[in-house]
Amino acid sequence: MPDRSATAIVPATLASFLTHPAPRAADGVGLGIWLVDTARVGEHELEIGRAWLDGAERKQASAYVRAELRRAYEIAHAAARLVVGTSMDIPPEKVVWGRHACPGCGEPHGRPRAEGTAIEFSLSHTPGQVLVAVADVPVGVDVESHPDDPTALAGVLHPRETAEIDAAARGTLDGGRAAVRFTRAWSRTEAYLKGIGIGLGRDPHLDYLGTDAAPGRTVGEWSLWDVVVPEGYGAALALRSS
Repeated sequence: MPDRSATAIVPATLASFLTHPAPRAADGVGLGIWLVDTARVGEHELEIGRAWLDGAERKQASAYVRAELRRAYEIAHAAARLVVGTSMDIPPEKVVWGRHACPGCGEPHGRPRAEGTAIEFSLSHTPGQVLVAVADVPVGVDVESHPDDPTALAGVLHPRETAEIDAAARGTLDGGRAAVRFTRAWSRTEAYLKGIGIGLGRDPHLDYLGTDAAPGRTVGEWSLWDVVVPEGYGAALALRSS
């Protein structure tokens, strides 16, 4: 389990699809987390990564109208195949994706999983950045860019988080701009909901995860940390107790 006193987790950098990522840390849950700067992925490397994708991934990628969204999706799924395949000791193109049962309805559309292994993983992408994590326990990650108008979006969050973001926008709350606070809260919420496997099937209003730069939090059997990412982005990791 990561250090509970840490304010954030520093991910490893996955700089190339041409080399295997370093082994996961031996920290009791086998956690590994990697960040990819999509601008540093060259077209040759991306072509290699695209060749690993299955038919469903290629179909989903083609559905993105905006090129930067399509590129981020392709890089995220190629990166996930690389790190999961490395953990399984198989080539990236041999990884077969599936889904856990949804905890809400029992249907197979919960957390993603890789067939033939107990390894858990999560991925997230936004134009510019991709985040991938693997662990021996259920895990969720999310990375987001700062919004232009956070107060227009804050209403989707827990009422206390909405109030904190509004106060920051008015200048009556120290400790971070409104956009930074929104991204903290939203990435924590997304990571947590992805980790439990229900996604936005659970109302984001229900869970207060905060907008301040606090150390790791505990929500039931889940622990949450912020993840260090470049300026203009926010990211979080949710990890279930083993």
